[in-house]
Order: sequence, then structure tokens, then C-alpha cells
Amino acid sequence: MLKQLLMPVITGKGPDFSRIKNEERGIGNYRLSLSLPGNVLTPNRPSDPEPSYLNLREDLFGQICRTEYNRTFARLCFQWWGYKGVFFQGAMGDLGRLSMYVDVNSVAKHTQVACDDLASLEAYLKKDYWLYYEDKEGVNWKARERFKDDPFLGGETPPQFLVGLPENYKKERINDLDWLAYSLTGEGITGAHKSFYWAYPLDENFYLTVVFWADSDVGDKEIRLQRMLTDAKKIMSMVELRKE
Repeated sequence: MLKQLLMPVITGKGPDFSRIKNEERGIGNYRLSLSLPGNVLTPNRPSDPEPSYLNLREDLFGQICRTEYNRTFARLCFQWWGYKGVFFQGAMGDLGRLSMYVDVNSVAKHTQVACDDLASLEAYLKKDYWLYYEDKEGVNWKARERFKDDPFLGGETPPQFLVGLPENYKKERINDLDWLAYSLTGEGITGAHKSFYWAYPLDENFYLTVVFWADSDVGDKEIRLQRMLTDAKKIMSMVELRKE
């Protein structure tokens, strides 16, 4: 109870929902509307161009896509918010960061996905994550191989070296559309950071993801990640995807 009352002090100032910027993106015959809060961080590096429209043709997609971890995608939007406390909290008041990425992802050929079919997308994601992280030569497989003969750990792999895959997938209704919600811990590079996903299958070749990466520096990570998830859900509640 006390932690809840002190949450604004413990977690710091994050996204400013009193200052909203509205943006739109075209994705094939879909229109994506975003309402982004203020107080964004501006990294000291040039940002990649964000297309206002993305044609869902595989030959055109291949010219602008990139691959990170298990996903090949084109990025439509990136936002970054910092959580700032008083100077003696964290690193000179820096308590954590919340990053938002809106990506159109290509579907690999190992599992079929159908438009507007969350069950097929869930089956696809389970297989995709298993192949990248748990199958032979996967990220988690390599971590277990590294520690399996360690006499000090008894062959057990420390959890901070493993990526925690989604424990469950949930259907969430947001602005008249069903999204698939799930999360990972330590995605890609392992660690305590969390990534919260909302995904939607656009057609048999592409699916859309809105992902929030939450990373807390020091102190009460649990309550700070809880605050970031609350903010992520609030931002996501203002996302609208509609077919034109």
C-alpha cells in the first residue's frame, strides 16, 4: 500500500500524458493511428527515417527491412521516454527507460499465419521463439551448454543468462480490434529488462507488433517495471488499427 502511494516518487517522471502528439501510418490497406505522450528522450544520434506508408509486397519489403534477433521487420515508429527522479536516485536521477517500437514483421515459412487469426499467430510465435532460443544452437541452448559442466554451479545455468520466453499469450480488445499480448524477459541479449508485445496478423506474409522495452537501472526494479507496464498499456490503449 505504501509503495503504491509512493510510486510517483520511486519511479520518477516518465511519459507526459498531458501532451499528446497524434501520428498516422499507412500499412497496405490498413491505417494505424498513434497518440504519443510527451517528455520523450532525444538520443545523440541520427534517427532512422520512419515511412508514412509501407507497401505490403514482399519484393518491396525486402529493400527496407532489417533483422534483429528472431524478427525481420521494417520499423514504422520509435519513441523513447526516460524516468527521472531527484538527483540522488539512480545515476544522477536516471531511474529507467521505456522504448516503443512499431514494426511490420515478415512471416517465416515454418508456420502458416492467417489474417485476423490470433490462434495462428500464437502458434507461429511459439515455434519462432523456440527455434531462435531453445532449439540446438539457439541463444538459451548455447547458454546451457556454456554452464553445463561448471562445477561451482552444478551444471545449472544462472537465470540472468537465459531469455524468458512468453509464459502465456492473451487476447486483448483495443479500439474494436483483438490483439495478441505477451512478454519476454531479457530478450535478445539476456538480463532483467522486459519487453511487452502486442501483435496482430495483417495477412499470411506479415504481422504488426507494438513493443515496449522497459529497463530499470537501480533500486526497486519490480515497482518501476510495474509503472512502465502501466504506462505502456495506457499508450497502447490509444493505438487504433483499422482497415481502409
